[in-house]
Amino acid sequence: MIDALRYEVTRLRTIRSTYWILGVAFAFQLLLSVLIAWNLPETGPLSGGDNTFAILVTVGASLGFAPLFIAYVIGLLGVFSMGHEYRHGMIRATLTALPSRTSVMLAKILTTAVLSLVAALVCVGIAALSALVFGVGMPTFEGLRDITLGTVLFTTMFSLSGLAFATLTRNQTAAVAMLLLIPSLVEGLVKAVVLAIKAASDDPSGRGGLVEVLRFLPYDAGGQMYTRVSLGDALQLFGVVPFGAVGGGLVMAVFVMVLLVLGTVAFVRRDA
Repeated sequence: MIDALRYEVTRLRTIRSTYWILGVAFAFQLLLSVLIAWNLPETGPLSGGDNTFAILVTVGASLGFAPLFIAYVIGLLGVFSMGHEYRHGMIRATLTALPSRTSVMLAKILTTAVLSLVAALVCVGIAALSALVFGVGMPTFEGLRDITLGTVLFTTMFSLSGLAFATLTRNQTAAVAMLLLIPSLVEGLVKAVVLAIKAASDDPSGRGGLVEVLRFLPYDAGGQMYTRVSLGDALQLFGVVPFGAVGGGLVMAVFVMVLLVLGTVAFVRRDA
């Protein structure tokens, strides 16, 4: 296992994609958080506090108007962790050097999780620095803790799901497409179809029934960890009551864990 970790760390240090993914994530966070902090009013509810800091950290995603973009960028680390192996035909060399497939997979999971976690923490730090430079009121300790945990955990799990997609498909392009489209397009289409059916039913505002499915959309549920004021609150008109931060995080965690287990089983059993 130690050899597999050393191998994976060396691989990450020596490929360019690691650096440009992190560079894009940090540059994006810096540019957008600076622009937001610069344009915030000096007084009023948006001059500082927990919700304002959440907007800086998530670049508006905490309001439900946009996805958590840094997760989509950092998530590519997970896709490329396994995707590069198949795209460049390196998987056979990797398995020749490290015959234990379980160790290889565990090493990729650990390094992806740690690197994604650290990258997300840096993005939170960039937002905090922007708040300090532009005199934005800092959040309470609880607010800082909650938005940091929510952003970091969501980003880490998002990246691990990318690793799982790449392992299952053995195709880097397909894995990138899945990572980008399932949270943004597929879950949105499912939500639209379910709500259309619910609106046409005899009890459009009643709880239970088909709308319960919407609570278990994994990425949407996980988004509750960093969302503060969401457009999804309006869905309560249709009887949709989303999980809170803890419940939504658990839904996403179970989803990602299942993907990783399936990916590991497939990686161990099939040929290179």
